[in-house]
Amino acid sequence: MALRIASTAAKFILTIYTARYLGLADLGVYGLLVGATTMIPAVLGLGTTDWVLRHIATMPRDEAIASSATRLALPMLLHAIGQPILWAVNYALGAPVPWQLLLIGGAILFLEHIASDACDLLIGRGWVYFANIVFFMRGGLWPPVVIAWGLLDPSARTLQCLLLGWLCSLILTWIVLAAQLFSQSRWRAVGIRASWMAGGVRASVPFYIKDLTGSVSLYLDRFLLSAFLGLELTGVYTLFWSVANVLHNLVVFSVVQPNLRRMIESARQPDDASFRVLERKLQREGGIWIVLLAVGASVALFLLLPLLDRPLLQENLSVFWIILAATALRAGADSYGFMMLALRKDRAIAIASVGGAIASIILNLALLPMLGLAGAALAYLLTAGGLLVVRYAMTRSFCMLRSCGSTL
Repeated sequence: MALRIASTAAKFILTIYTARYLGLADLGVYGLLVGATTMIPAVLGLGTTDWVLRHIATMPRDEAIASSATRLALPMLLHAIGQPILWAVNYALGAPVPWQLLLIGGAILFLEHIASDACDLLIGRGWVYFANIVFFMRGGLWPPVVIAWGLLDPSARTLQCLLLGWLCSLILTWIVLAAQLFSQSRWRAVGIRASWMAGGVRASVPFYIKDLTGSVSLYLDRFLLSAFLGLELTGVYTLFWSVANVLHNLVVFSVVQPNLRRMIESARQPDDASFRVLERKLQREGGIWIVLLAVGASVALFLLLPLLDRPLLQENLSVFWIILAATALRAGADSYGFMMLALRKDRAIAIASVGGAIASIILNLALLPMLGLAGAALAYLLTAGGLLVVRYAMTRSFCMLRSCGSTL
């Protein structure tokens, strides 16, 4: 929790710094890149992360290392194929994206993608503390350096300097991961289990659908905002979303995800008693943190808005409250997504995610042109609330079926 708080706080302060010193347009570009760092893993991961996590949780060490190395090799190969294609397209179109931004952004997307997958695999093996140290290095270590650099040297208050700081932090993160791999001769177990991974790709179709539709429903709004309303209002939305997302990050990834291995183990029991006990525990802890963090985010924004001196933020303050409520509902929905993963309800996960993506697209296209920022926020609220209701109902029905089956 402490590492997550530090990382989230650093990103939050970076958002404030970017809005104040770089401008809302640059914040909008940064927000689009952050969205891409989530969407690219969903596209290139082929849905295999959840499938691999469920398998490596109980594997012997050497087998788990080989399986994890195989999983990381998959997106490396796809990046090696996909990024040169994007460079060629950019060249053919006359470089609409500046080459410096494209190359730095491409390196960030690649290293961030693999590091994110590595963190998930570490948590799947129960290495929760080390995974969060890695998360802090790639997410919380560099923002204070970039901010200090910009405050001391006004010429460094540019999007390019911000992205260079992010890239350097990712390189350092991979040096630490490599050092951990070479300690205790873990590198000797590295191998490629091609046939195993091929089977995983086939079995991961429901997860792939879930990842794709989940990223669409979560980040579609900011891309539509940039198209309909421009980068400045996208920057406003990004700032409000970033403040509210503190709540989601801490609840889901500090309270729920670290218990994934326990969920998987308890879900394998013949009845659901131990699973229900763990579910109630997470409900209590998550609910308390949601309330505390919502209050904290509200107070923080109230104190910071006058310092930013951006009238657009004040003019659209009502949008923040909608986004905050939507993020609280999304935290609950994603928590039940992990529970459905542990229960091995892969098809139901895909169905719920497809429904959420369709709802998000329809709501955004209907509400955004009419209500602007408020329309995007309302679409987010309705989508998150619907997903929470559906995933909770599915989890309850699966547990009731398990209980009836064990009784019979």
